[in-house]
Amino acid sequence: MLASLLVTNLVCGAPPLPTARQLEFMEMETIQFMHYNVDTSWKPSDKFLHGSNPTYHNCGGVTWTGSSNDSQTEGTWPCLSPKIYAPTNIDTEQWMEASTALGMKEICFTAKHAGGFTMWPSNFTPYGVQSAVNFEDGKGDVLKKFVASAKKWGINVCYYINPMTDGFLTQLEGVDEEEYMRRQKGMLTELLHEGSPYGPVHRLWFDGIIPSNLYRPGYLVKNYSDYYDDCFKLVREVSPNTLISPYRGDVCSSIGSLYTNNGPGANGTDHTECSPPDEKGQYFHPSEMHGVTIQEGPDGNSPIAPTYWFWHRWACATNVTGCPWVGHANASRIFDGYVATVGHGGVLNFNAPPTSTGEMNASVVQVMHEAGKAINDTFKLNNAGKVLGVSSPCGPGAAVVDVQGDFDFIVTMEDLRHGQRIGNYSIEYRLDGSSPNDWKMLVPPVQPAPPAPPAPKSTAEISLRDRPDGHDPRDQYIGHKRIDTPEVAITGLRIAQVRFNCIRLIASVEPDDDSIHIRQFSLHKKIVPWKEL
Repeated sequence: MLASLLVTNLVCGAPPLPTARQLEFMEMETIQFMHYNVDTSWKPSDKFLHGSNPTYHNCGGVTWTGSSNDSQTEGTWPCLSPKIYAPTNIDTEQWMEASTALGMKEICFTAKHAGGFTMWPSNFTPYGVQSAVNFEDGKGDVLKKFVASAKKWGINVCYYINPMTDGFLTQLEGVDEEEYMRRQKGMLTELLHEGSPYGPVHRLWFDGIIPSNLYRPGYLVKNYSDYYDDCFKLVREVSPNTLISPYRGDVCSSIGSLYTNNGPGANGTDHTECSPPDEKGQYFHPSEMHGVTIQEGPDGNSPIAPTYWFWHRWACATNVTGCPWVGHANASRIFDGYVATVGHGGVLNFNAPPTSTGEMNASVVQVMHEAGKAINDTFKLNNAGKVLGVSSPCGPGAAVVDVQGDFDFIVTMEDLRHGQRIGNYSIEYRLDGSSPNDWKMLVPPVQPAPPAPPAPKSTAEISLRDRPDGHDPRDQYIGHKRIDTPEVAITGLRIAQVRFNCIRLIASVEPDDDSIHIRQFSLHKKIVPWKEL
């Protein structure tokens, strides 16, 4: 059956191989985004509580938030006043403990969000913790606490700090183009330079920019590309080992489990966004996927807007039960997010921020522990059969595992040190006592994509991008890790063996090596503390 499907599509030339840094990024598998800034301290008026997305991005201006000039803005209107930032118990040790319990390897912290408020006392802006007189008398330094705890717990440091967005400098100080660029580059250098108390910085998360962004100075529109390239060049010079993502640079975003494309190249100074994945692409890029935002939808688990990047205890937009609403995702949803992101060859980007007191919400911490234990128990501590380090020609039975118990998931990993090679595959099973050649389909190969469905009638029908539900369409690649579920009923069957069938090699495989290299092929029973619906 499979012989007719087998295609070895080889071309001359070496395939794009991942760099050591790209492999290390993919090995992390799970990272945490931590939105925590002056925005967390905002207490909105009633008219915002039931709005479509009442997350305040400070310094947005009246057309952005419609906020009033009240005690929360004072003389810094339209920016939130630094005085409202007054956490009573910043517990970075608790942050790291919860993060490591969930298996996170990196935390990406909002060192400076779009409004321009810095979480360290920068010499290049007055708008930051040094102006927060109600926080440690204006002598606080959140980033120092964050970095000290991250090093202690073995967590990589990542910062969200976008040099293209700074509402305070743009709207309040009105600095000119040259001064704006000088200050932004100065802030980057403060975090990145050798010996900085805020490093080493593993990654910088530069957000996407849209022309209508109110935080972007109008005078940079015409030379936006040159300025951004200069910022990339600065990062490469000051801290060569710092990754830049998403959309461009070193890590691409939400592209699935095919990692080759036509640019930009990794570790470059080109701001151009990542091109679509292409089997014949000249560059290799890991994929980062949004997995779960802890406060999302009216119940924390639904795909209904709004998404709350910052923690808001008052969050209750579209919630018919009233305010305040304190719902958040449960452990089951985080588990599904892991399967739908890491299990699709990507790195899970999970957003869970501290509250206005500076602590993580206790219930969220409990959920992170539960989800982490379930992922660990299911995929790391237990298996119903496993083979490691298999190199084989592309064909039927490229890897075979003897079944040692019931299973719900099949995990396949490529050894990407040899590049990405598997272009389509299937998984089969053989019953105990059956003929050695009597294999039945467990996970069929991916067929050509059907015509695209019609566009939804309204945005209400569109699921949020960062809320995978575990049922995303399967593509035909393996990549770093593929987690499949049986597509036929196997309960009660006495399965003796499960095998992986390589159906096609992707075009970039070296002509002198038509083998595939499977790092792991294993079976896993779902072990979770919650009751399945």
